[in-house]
Amino acid sequence: MIFQGYRRRLLLAALLASAIAPGAARAQERDGWTIDPSLYVFIPGITGTVGIGPIDVDLNGASTAIIHINFAAMGSVRVGYRGWALTTDAMYADLGATKGDSSGRIEEAIVEPTLSYAVWPWFEPLAGVRYQNVAGSIDGPFGHSRALSQGWFDPIVGLRLRFPLSDSVSLGFRGDVGGFGVGSKLTWQIFPYVDWRLAKILSLQAGYRALSVDYENGTGRDRVLYDVVELGLQFGVTFLFDL
Repeated sequence: MIFQGYRRRLLLAALLASAIAPGAARAQERDGWTIDPSLYVFIPGITGTVGIGPIDVDLNGASTAIIHINFAAMGSVRVGYRGWALTTDAMYADLGATKGDSSGRIEEAIVEPTLSYAVWPWFEPLAGVRYQNVAGSIDGPFGHSRALSQGWFDPIVGLRLRFPLSDSVSLGFRGDVGGFGVGSKLTWQIFPYVDWRLAKILSLQAGYRALSVDYENGTGRDRVLYDVVELGLQFGVTFLFDL
């Protein structure tokens, strides 16, 4: 009985080692300086409320606002050395929205630098800031029009997880939470995805991303409300370079 229990524990340890080994091997392959630029497409639906001055546009409910993307540009750069990595993600989107007698235009820019350290090949905590700038105009049902621009910084903490399924395919997760009243009341983000490494210097990602921001500032005609959740599919390509 003791021998059988020991054999079961030995088998469990072997299975865990085999699951982690591919990721550990790749981590050892990239011990020096690395730079990994990425381009991606985020196709979000938007729920929540956007307000400028006294005019609010409710994006919830059965009669959802019609959202269209006028222009978008998105990408990131990750610079690593051993377990450390500095990643800067940037996203710009020009959106239009119409609901009932109200219509509006929103320009959103996000720049997100984070510093992370891989404690284990599959576990990488991170910390940084998310700068967000929202510029918009809203036309109300009675011809009221108002345009404002607002930018703010949110401290964020989070993690990256990575679970290899094979030598070329892995499951990943990136999540964070922040704001804490410094800029936003609260902001959070989650992004589960699949990564497929096609070649030594190329990998593809596909997943589902959700980004929530609860921000309000100012009063009267200078009030800005941006309480939204953006969620949808994201597809990307990453180039991996060892320096």
